[in-house]
Amino acid sequence: MPINRPAAITLDARSLLPATRTTLILETFDKLPIGSALEITEETDPRALRNEMAQLRPGRFSWDARNLGANRWTVRLERIDENADGEAFLTYVSAFTSAKASTIKELAAQMSERTYKAGETIFDEGEVWPYLGIVKAGKAIYTLLSPDGKTHTIGERLTHDTLNESGTFDGGGATTRAEALTDATIVTLPSEAIIHAARSDAELALGFLIASSQARRRSIDTIADLAFAHVLQRVAKFLLGYARASVGMAPGLPGVDNLSQAQIAAAAGTVRDMAARALLRLKNAGALELDRGRVRAIDRAQLEAFAANVAAPPV
Repeated sequence: MPINRPAAITLDARSLLPATRTTLILETFDKLPIGSALEITEETDPRALRNEMAQLRPGRFSWDARNLGANRWTVRLERIDENADGEAFLTYVSAFTSAKASTIKELAAQMSERTYKAGETIFDEGEVWPYLGIVKAGKAIYTLLSPDGKTHTIGERLTHDTLNESGTFDGGGATTRAEALTDATIVTLPSEAIIHAARSDAELALGFLIASSQARRRSIDTIADLAFAHVLQRVAKFLLGYARASVGMAPGLPGVDNLSQAQIAAAAGTVRDMAARALLRLKNAGALELDRGRVRAIDRAQLEAFAANVAAPPV
């Protein structure tokens, strides 16, 4: 039998005022009993909300965000048990949420864990890594290395996110390099066990198909940005993930002050000098505050205007 998912309370965040948006979401979430869920409708990428939740309610929620196109996103936040066992942990991973209880039990028995220090490689691009990874704690990051040695950041992976999906299902080498962005704990499941489970559990297979479709949407968005958006837009879009849902200048979310200009450049698909010029332009426009080249505070509304290309011409 598949695991029964609880019905969700719904909230349309598009109508909430920025000054009270996070507070209202947290108040609604905090009223949920463990095992209940809140489903939020958004019109933009909700990365910043996830980072805020990770700071304010660490370990207390699972996250399933889906881009439905036409500026519509849905986010499902489930209130979870911070001390859950291995079987419960797997049910919080979006691809596994509708799998059979017997499938979860079988896979949980094959789980193992490994810890990584910040900057340590989990697997390299092209490596045949025989596992599906799941972030249990901390953050991981995907990167690509160009022939001339430049690094491009593909994206972060947070708690309950999976790693090496392509290698797991097609048996090939990893499509990117994965490394620990912070100290991290990674759960591993043998790829062969995942393939076997997917063959016998249609809901698990469908879960991975949905996750793959969402990954393709993210890839298309990334390609579109690299092809059509100028550097100033790309830097602004990346930094929006660290901007609080507040009015006026406010401290950036944890982690942004640790980002070097080289890391911001890699995330925006450019070189350090261009990223530095973009950051200075954003600072002079009042969209952010810098301290020795690091981002300390962000004005979300100002930054959104640059991300939407309505505030200034290209750098």
